[in-house]
Amino acid sequence: MNILGLRALQSPGILPVKKAYVQFKIKSLVPPNLSSIQDIATLPSAPGPNPTLRIPLNFQIPLPVDPHYTPNLTAIVYDNIFAGFSQPMIGVFTVPIGDLMVKLQKERKE
Repeated sequence: MNILGLRALQSPGILPVKKAYVQFKIKSLVPPNLSSIQDIATLPSAPGPNPTLRIPLNFQIPLPVDPHYTPNLTAIVYDNIFAGFSQPMIGVFTVPIGDLMVKLQKERKE
């Protein structure tokens, strides 16, 4: 995956967004017996409500072949304020892995 950036983030509190980062819940894609897989998070580096991250994330996990059984990848956006002492959640989004697999297979066939 190539993470380009986040746009128009709004803080849940009274302080503006300082340094947002994304945590990807990779563990939610696999059965509980695969404990060696860890969640992945970007580093809070770009300031402001429109951070450009430009970060490639690489991970390999076993997924079902049938896209109907493929789970969605959940990602949570946090804000890193007060030098990391407070990390409020800004929002949640999902990536439809199964739909992307079907689309890539069609493109490769064409």
